[in-house]
Amino acid sequence: MTPKERAKQATESLFTNSAGERAQRLALIGPDGRDLGGWDFDSVAGAIERQIEEAIVQTFTITDADLHQIMPNLPEAKRQTYRPFLVQAMINCEISAPLRAAAFLAQIAHESAELRFMQELWGPTAQQKKYEPPSDVATALGNTQPGDGFRYRGRGPIQITGRANYKKYGDLLGVDLVGNPDLAAQPEYAFQTAGLFWKMKGLNELADVQDFTTITKRINGGLSGLAERKRYYETAKKAFGLAP
Repeated sequence: MTPKERAKQATESLFTNSAGERAQRLALIGPDGRDLGGWDFDSVAGAIERQIEEAIVQTFTITDADLHQIMPNLPEAKRQTYRPFLVQAMINCEISAPLRAAAFLAQIAHESAELRFMQELWGPTAQQKKYEPPSDVATALGNTQPGDGFRYRGRGPIQITGRANYKKYGDLLGVDLVGNPDLAAQPEYAFQTAGLFWKMKGLNELADVQDFTTITKRINGGLSGLAERKRYYETAKKAFGLAP
C-alpha cells in the first residue's frame, strides 16, 4: 500500500469516528470555497500525507551511534563536529527519509573514506595533471587559468571539482567558493554541496526505489568501488532499521 493509499484509508476511517462530523464539514469545502458536494478523499488524503512527510522531516536526525555504526573509522571528535552540519544539509536537500539517508551516507562514506578526507589527495597523478589547461578534462571542468587544477581540486564528501563547479555551488550557497576554494572543505559548506549535488542529480528518487547502482554511476561516472559502497549501504540500512 502506498503512503497516499494509507492516508486515504486513514481519512475514510476518520470520517466514521467520533470526530467524523467536523471532518465531513472540512472535506465538503474546497480550497476555493466551493461546495464539493461529497467526500473529497483525495484532497484530504493528500493533506494528511503532506503532514506525515513534514513530521518525518521535522523529527529526522542521525544519532552519534548511527554515524559510528555506519562509519566506524571516523574519529569521535570529527563525528561530533560534523554531525550537526551533516543532518542540516540532509534536511535541506530532502535526504530525510531512511532509504535516502542510507544511500547518501553509504556513498559519501566511500567517497571520503568515512569523512576522514574532505579534500582530494594530490600527487599530482597523471589524471590530476589533466585538470590543468589546456586539456579536454580542464575544459570540461571549467579550468581556464594556470594552477586551476590544484586550486579547484576535489573537496567535500562528494568532492566537487573544477572552477565551473565551484562557481555553480558557490552561487547556490551564496558564498564565493571561486575566490575562497578552501571553504568547500569546511563542514558548513562541504555537506551542503554534497546534498545539493545529490538532490540536483535526482538521487533522492533513485534512493526511494533502491537503485543503488545507478546512483553510483551518477556520482562516480562508472561503478568503481561498488562492492564497498554496497557494504556501507547494507550497514546504513541496518542502522535505520531497514534491513531484515
